[in-house]
Amino acid sequence: MAAYHAKKRLGQHFLKSPAVIQKIVALIDQGSEVPVIEIGPGRGALTLPLAERGIRILAVEFDRDIVGYLRKLLRKHDNVEVINQDFLSFEPDVKELPVFSLMGNLPYNITSPVIDWCVRHHDYLRQAVFMVQKEMAERIVAEPKSKGWSPLSVLTQLYFSVRHCFDVSPDSFRPQPQVISSVIELRPIEQSSGVDIRLLEKVVRAAFSQRRKLLINNLVPDPISSKELAVAICTELSLPDSCRAEELSIEQFLKLTDALAGRNML
Repeated sequence: MAAYHAKKRLGQHFLKSPAVIQKIVALIDQGSEVPVIEIGPGRGALTLPLAERGIRILAVEFDRDIVGYLRKLLRKHDNVEVINQDFLSFEPDVKELPVFSLMGNLPYNITSPVIDWCVRHHDYLRQAVFMVQKEMAERIVAEPKSKGWSPLSVLTQLYFSVRHCFDVSPDSFRPQPQVISSVIELRPIEQSSGVDIRLLEKVVRAAFSQRRKLLINNLVPDPISSKELAVAICTELSLPDSCRAEELSIEQFLKLTDALAGRNML
């Protein structure tokens, strides 16, 4: 079968290390009948060994030039369906998937949109195992009061427990990326707050709009109309006037969102 070369414009870096491939595949729940959606299977480095375990796989590949290659590679595995589609437009209901796992060596430029997709579809997810840029992984798994704590951290950890599994060196890929990669795992957690994710996201993004500024200053004039009112609301929530967004926990962001929604500010 003819070789397929990576396209720089699509951010393709194909995994070639057998040891890394084995470690990633091993993270997928063993013996599970839950289907796996693979994002950007590329040349099938992860798809093929997972297919050999008999798990149903939907391999969603954006690059139509590689779809034929994949179908030939996986032709003996009737448990694999290769779908030529942008994953970000994929809806699990179309394939009648009430629950599934996700796997993918994600192009670095779509990591945040994929995480947003996971948040929107968290009720469907059993597990997600992703390879991402190490810097992005550090933001996803960050904790409050750390440099990496960000809207991405808050919104991901609202719905998922996140785990940094291991790092992957550039020489594990062809062509080699300029950065170290990390494999992370997301597992859904019970969410009982009943928060409107759109309102929470608005508050969180406003709070982090300028990291060096105080929380109060970032919240004025939108969504809070005046500094005096912002001070009053923060005092009510036991938040110091001098605090910054990176100091707030998820629970504190939820309480802040509830307080603003209760005053019809969102």
